[in-house]
Formats: sequence, C-alpha cells, structure tokens
Amino acid sequence: MCFSTTASFSAAAILIPTGAYCVAKAASQAKPYWAFSLLPLLFGVQQALEGLVWLALASQDAMRITLAALGFMAFSHLFWLLWIPAASYVLEPPGLRKRFFLILAVVGALYGASMYIPLLINPHWLTVDVIRHSVVYEAALIYDGYLPRIVVRILYALIVLAALLPSSDRYIRHFGVIIATSVALTTIFYGYAFISVWCYFAALLSLYIVYTILRVTHSDLPGVGRLR
Repeated sequence: MCFSTTASFSAAAILIPTGAYCVAKAASQAKPYWAFSLLPLLFGVQQALEGLVWLALASQDAMRITLAALGFMAFSHLFWLLWIPAASYVLEPPGLRKRFFLILAVVGALYGASMYIPLLINPHWLTVDVIRHSVVYEAALIYDGYLPRIVVRILYALIVLAALLPSSDRYIRHFGVIIATSVALTTIFYGYAFISVWCYFAALLSLYIVYTILRVTHSDLPGVGRLR
C-alpha cells in the first residue's frame, strides 16, 4: 500500500465533514456518545496534519517538518492516550468500570505527556523520513535505555485497548476488537512505520463510530436497558 500527501488529505476530506455530521447527530440523539462522536473529526484533523508533514518533506524545510510532525504527534503520542479512556469514562454508567476508565485516562495522559513533552522541549530529538512510501517518525524517549521500544508500544496499545474492550457498551467493545485487529496487522506488515500507518488505519476505522451513532437507539443509551 502506498501512502502519500493525497492519501492523508483525502482521508481528512472524508473524515472532517463526516465527523462534524457525527457530532451533530450525537448531540441530537445520542448525547452519552458525544466524546466518541468527536473521534472521526479529530482523526481527520490529525490526517490533515500528516498531509502537511508530506508537503514539508517534499520541500525539505526542516522547520516546517518539525512543526507539522509535532502537530501530528500531539495526537499520536499524547491526545489519544487521554481521550479514548476519557470517552469510555463519559459513556460508562456509574460503577467499577467507570472508575477504571477514569484512572486509565489519568495514566494515559501521564504516559503520553512523558513521551510528548520532552519532544517539545527538545525538538532535535525528532527525525522524520519516508521509508517504503510511509512517514517514519523517529523520536528519542526518556525510556530509552530502560525499556525496549516494543514494551513502550505494548503499553500504548494496552492503554487504548483497555479503554475499549471492557466497555459495557457493545458498540464500543466491537470498536475495540476492530482497533486490536488493526494494531496486530500494522505491527506485522508495517512495523517500520507503525505510528503513521496505524493512525491512518485507525482514522478510517473511526468511521465505525459514525455507524454507531446512526444505529444507536434509545434502549442502547446508558441506564436504559443497554446490552452489557
């Protein structure tokens, strides 16, 4: 598969208006899903930022490459680790799982901040290149020398999947299975450019949330006899 400026901007062009529609639909008929309804829109913004990374790489403008890459990585390294558990917390009815998702959101935010904030302070720690038609983000982490990168990646995946798979909402559990499959396939086939490729696939897969918002009925909402 070939990724490119066109692929990133095309994904953004689909996701941003579709995501805006999803947010409006959630506001009118599925308010508990509001945090999840933002995923397609926000993934669209992230894909637009990667489009800017492609353009900056083509121009070989080091400052533009760094700024666009840091914008993209604000999502990949920090925001998703906070927002996905927080979205599950918002949706979940009161109980142990809701408290678990809150704790997970805090853990995700701290873990993400530990990876991203040092890059803001030391942007020279970040290098961006194109390998086999995919953007590769190489960033020094404070865990280097202590944890192998595979462990860092596994911890990341565990935070995201632990925010989805235990949900009492069947739609979110299904979304978790889809995301888990994308993580496995990306690791197998695109491990050299995992960050860029997985975010691209996750962006497209977030359209499942649009399907969810369109399918959800009053009986599916928290506290109204939802399947658990």
